[in-house]
Amino acid sequence: MQVKSATITLSISNMLLYCLTVAMVFTHMVACKTDPKESEFTLRIRIREDVDCLHPIVSQSTLATQIEALVMLPMIEFSPDSLELSPLLVENVPEVSQTTDSSIWYRTTIRKEAQWDDGKSIQANDYVFTVKAALNPYLKNPSWRSFLKNIQTIQVDSSNPREINVEVSRNYMLGKEASGNVNLYPEHIYDPERIMQTFSLSDLVHRDSSHWSVQEHERLKRFADQFESATYCKNGIQGAGPYRLKSWESGSKIVLERKQNWWGKNFEHLSPMLQSKPNTIEYLVMPDEAASILAVKEGSVDLMTDISPKQYSDLRKDSVNNPQLKFLTASHFQYSILELNLRNPILSEWPVRKALAHLADVETYIRDLMQGLADPVTGPVLQSKPYYNRNLEPVKFDPVKSKELLMQNGWSDSDSDGWLDKVIGGKKMKLSLRFLVSGAVSKNIAILMKEEARKIGIEIIPETKEASLLRNDINSRNFDILSATITQQVTSFYDPYQSYHSSASKPGGGNRSGLQSPLVDSLIIGIRTAQQNDLRHQYYLDFQKAIYELQPQIYLFSPNERLLVNSRIVMNTIHRRPGYLENTIRLK
Repeated sequence: MQVKSATITLSISNMLLYCLTVAMVFTHMVACKTDPKESEFTLRIRIREDVDCLHPIVSQSTLATQIEALVMLPMIEFSPDSLELSPLLVENVPEVSQTTDSSIWYRTTIRKEAQWDDGKSIQANDYVFTVKAALNPYLKNPSWRSFLKNIQTIQVDSSNPREINVEVSRNYMLGKEASGNVNLYPEHIYDPERIMQTFSLSDLVHRDSSHWSVQEHERLKRFADQFESATYCKNGIQGAGPYRLKSWESGSKIVLERKQNWWGKNFEHLSPMLQSKPNTIEYLVMPDEAASILAVKEGSVDLMTDISPKQYSDLRKDSVNNPQLKFLTASHFQYSILELNLRNPILSEWPVRKALAHLADVETYIRDLMQGLADPVTGPVLQSKPYYNRNLEPVKFDPVKSKELLMQNGWSDSDSDGWLDKVIGGKKMKLSLRFLVSGAVSKNIAILMKEEARKIGIEIIPETKEASLLRNDINSRNFDILSATITQQVTSFYDPYQSYHSSASKPGGGNRSGLQSPLVDSLIIGIRTAQQNDLRHQYYLDFQKAIYELQPQIYLFSPNERLLVNSRIVMNTIHRRPGYLENTIRLK
């Protein structure tokens, strides 16, 4: 009996142990599974217009940047919360390994787990290729070139193909960023012929085009044509990020899907950029604002930005009747300007540019058009920077001063037709200017300026264009006045070279106004090459003063991003455009 009793007791214990073990295993299995909500979560984001391309080196659309980063991950990136550089594809932010009188060496190592979609390991040569590709002289978008041409040498450790050593000019202030803050391209996908391997980095940076042989020109052009083709712009997009491009219906929607068994899943705790909460992200092209707002209310769209300030303000005031909506704002590195084309003989005259600046009633624009959701700016350096010039005051709205400047510079209504005119270069010219706009706020600014200008004899002709057509006019410099919103990348220091240096004024360059100023050029070089921050800050202050006085642009305001969100999702705003990080958004 005792034996039976002991046997029975042991059997019960075994049964309890078995049940407990099964329960623990089941609990562990459930815990390891992805949240069912997350696995089925499709995040739908309204975008006002389609992007031109998903190809970081080639694309010129600001919106493309946020999508590209989810597919083509950078090696390092500024954290959306701390705004400090953090490692993504690499083990650490590049560290200084050596300094010389003329250069600084930065070293980092690509994570051994990092791989491309086809399973190939990511190696240092992919970074070498990315840099060389951006330096190809036949590429139409030169913006990356001005950033990367300061790299002198890239060394790959033969014993460790994941280790990168980058030599950057000691005089370049963004050396650390150049050594890693780039979206990485898989060389074997984007250059299957290995064309760029046949060119040295030094030649791509320093060699004059006249010294390339016919064969070299042919190879460089063949690569550029393939690299910029639809195959890589809209179809065969590949990268190391947590998402892949599932589909793209031009003018309708772009769909990203989360990668299964993605190499970076175990590192998502290190950076928000490595997270992938939604299973699918749909970017829905919806130009009509009213229809977009209705879609957010109904839940067919989760999130929209670029909502007009008036509409946003009215909706927020009526929030009691819209419990399904959340209203968020975010400040970021962005400002609105009126670009003036100095290639036009009329606008080449400083008094005309200053007169136009006095016709911009910025206070009214902020109060009435922006509903107070903006701050005035005096130049391209934003107030959050320690080297912002606080001695510069916004140009006052003063039509009387405007007319005085014009009359003093020889403008008059010589034929009594109501419009000012002047003989320039032997030809009588009427003070008439085309004003290109896109978007509700810029249209209203153009209308208000037109009315003020008419009162003193200036003819302003507003012309509304779709973003894609407007981009063509911008690239060909086919405008007099252009309403533009400038988004600055988050960097340690603001680099004005691409936007204001004389060498960037040719078609395709970032100097759209065509400003040619030896003083500004010298100050930009000073900013880039100063060894001490105190000296660099002084160059910044002088640069801002010079731009303020030359008036190549009319500076308006820095707008707050306005986000309309369906209450079914949970998200935080960030200081980088567009004010959110979609891969971190989750269901409530």
